[in-house]
Amino acid sequence: MRERLTLPPADEVVEYLFKPRALAFIERDFRLMMWVNQAHVLMLVRQGILTRDVGHSLIHALRELEQEGAEGLTLDPHLEDLYFNLEHALIAKVGMDVGGRMHTGRSRNDLGATMTRLAVREALVDFLGLQLGLRACLLEKAAEHTETVMPGYTHLQPAQPTTFGHYLASVALALERDAQRLLDVYPRLNLNPLGACAFAGTGFPIDRAMTAQWLGFDGIVDSTLDAVASRDYVSELLAAMAIMGVTLSRLAQDLYLWCSGEWGTVEVADDVAMTSSIMPQKKNPITLEHIKAKAGHLLGAVVASLAAQKAVNFMHCSDMWEAVAPLWDAFAQAQGVLHLTRRTVLGLQVNQTLMLERATQDFSTATELADVLVREKDLPFRMAHGIVGSLVARVLQQGLPWRAVTSTMIDDCAREVIGHALSLSDEQVDRALDPLRNLAGKHAAGSPSAPETQRLISRARDQLARQQRTVEAWQARPQQARHALDRELAAQQLT
Repeated sequence: MRERLTLPPADEVVEYLFKPRALAFIERDFRLMMWVNQAHVLMLVRQGILTRDVGHSLIHALRELEQEGAEGLTLDPHLEDLYFNLEHALIAKVGMDVGGRMHTGRSRNDLGATMTRLAVREALVDFLGLQLGLRACLLEKAAEHTETVMPGYTHLQPAQPTTFGHYLASVALALERDAQRLLDVYPRLNLNPLGACAFAGTGFPIDRAMTAQWLGFDGIVDSTLDAVASRDYVSELLAAMAIMGVTLSRLAQDLYLWCSGEWGTVEVADDVAMTSSIMPQKKNPITLEHIKAKAGHLLGAVVASLAAQKAVNFMHCSDMWEAVAPLWDAFAQAQGVLHLTRRTVLGLQVNQTLMLERATQDFSTATELADVLVREKDLPFRMAHGIVGSLVARVLQQGLPWRAVTSTMIDDCAREVIGHALSLSDEQVDRALDPLRNLAGKHAAGSPSAPETQRLISRARDQLARQQRTVEAWQARPQQARHALDRELAAQQLT
């Protein structure tokens, strides 16, 4: 195969280029290559490019190699890659006159592009299953806490009462969009490059749609050049995973703050924490730290892949192998993020009493008090805002708790701001300052009242189920395609 070259590959080329390509994912790549080879041989026979006798010999030898498995293959890195090692083993079984015909009508370029798509498709479907599982966990936890009142924050300052259930449901909805971005890549990924050859196709009467069917693809990559030159689906997946990683890093950051001694409103379970080698009192929420850090790996993978593609000619180049490499680490890191987040959420302990106390005492019901002045006294909101802002300042100056506010105190501030008292009843003041009653009055769509949070959870579960059905169909498709290939091989008497 190196007839054009006068020297064997340098040791450095073997060590840093050929070995990683041949050995990095040997079990997976061997399995996928055997599938592609058999689909290709069957197509060649069906199209009359190979005789049935040659096809039978090739399929029989390929099945033998498949039975022996990757571990039965003697890999020589000097043969450059898995394909040439496999072809070498095939020719050893059936001779050059038969074994040397398998590569008719294709190139390593389109073969590699095909195997990459098959491998990425497989990894994506498995990854989506994990992502959907995490969302189911978050929604289950959210359903348990639709009435667990807590302070909501803006600018990291107490803002308005909310519930822990509404918070978790909202994160799950953000992850729903993250999943949809991943799902959206699949139709562009699941297309067959095989038959593009080096880039210009072939003069043999191949049928690319035929191999697409037996490999579980939805169709072909239309342009033979585009088929081997492009890996933009890798860029899309990396970007979608990085966005998802950022979503989960933000969840982790919130939980990280809330389980600190200063907040103390949540606590991670002991089985996802570590202690200190010197400080015996420590309980460190390490999973949250790693979730945040692993999001950084995902961001780095996007940049690494795009940088490898930048200024690469629009043709098949080995640079594109380097552009795909960050995807495998990204899948591993993102899987870790999903597993760690799910396990942390499952064991999360919530201090409901402290959450409610904080929401009662931290001025987060001030907005509702202003709204009461608008509803009950027909004030412009900006005027009501001024009165309550003055009230908050006075309460802070006097060192009083927020729940100590009375109608008399509100009247004093109203006289200063608008020149007259408002005479709210004690009931009206108590209702405004009570976070539970605050939330019960939130009827707008998507608000943190228990009924609206339950509606959000129900809607999110419906969409989760729809996405789950899509993923399950995609999961079944390759197996169905392989069965169809096996049936056709038998029908053509090639097995």
